[in-house]
Amino acid sequence: RGGGGAKMAAKMAKWAAVPATLAYASTNVYAAAEEEPKSQPVKAHQLSIYNAPPLKSRYVDEKPGRLQTGISSVRKSMGYYINGCKNAYFFVKNGVISSIQFGKDVYVYLKNPPPEFLPKVGTITISGLTGLVLARKGSRFKKIAYPMGLCTLCISLCYPAQSVIVAKVNSP
Repeated sequence: RGGGGAKMAAKMAKWAAVPATLAYASTNVYAAAEEEPKSQPVKAHQLSIYNAPPLKSRYVDEKPGRLQTGISSVRKSMGYYINGCKNAYFFVKNGVISSIQFGKDVYVYLKNPPPEFLPKVGTITISGLTGLVLARKGSRFKKIAYPMGLCTLCISLCYPAQSVIVAKVNSP
């Protein structure tokens, strides 16, 4: 509980520093007095916060200096890169989260698999390895086509209902 006072004091010091820094800001305010038709520059800290400004006062917009113009151009040009980095970060973050969830789901499924699952996986694996052995001295096409073809054949035999659904969805 003793550290709460220090945090509160730090917050109060921060809020007390804001008006002090605003007093030294280099903002020019032009006010027109009734006696003098010309407007004269008045610093922000010279204005009274208790009295209303004169009725004939007008606001004159300052033209930005070289520093403000430079900072503005840097902010605009860097904004595109920062937004791109944010989008990439969220894309990667969502991908990692979904991959972690997929891994957890697979772990739960494989922890207590259905009784027919492991024999089917073994059969599909053996058919893929058989395709690799048959295509070991063939062309690059055979090395890809034989294992994939035998695995596809074995999957369609082990999971006929799902194979029919995939065939219906992918047929024109």
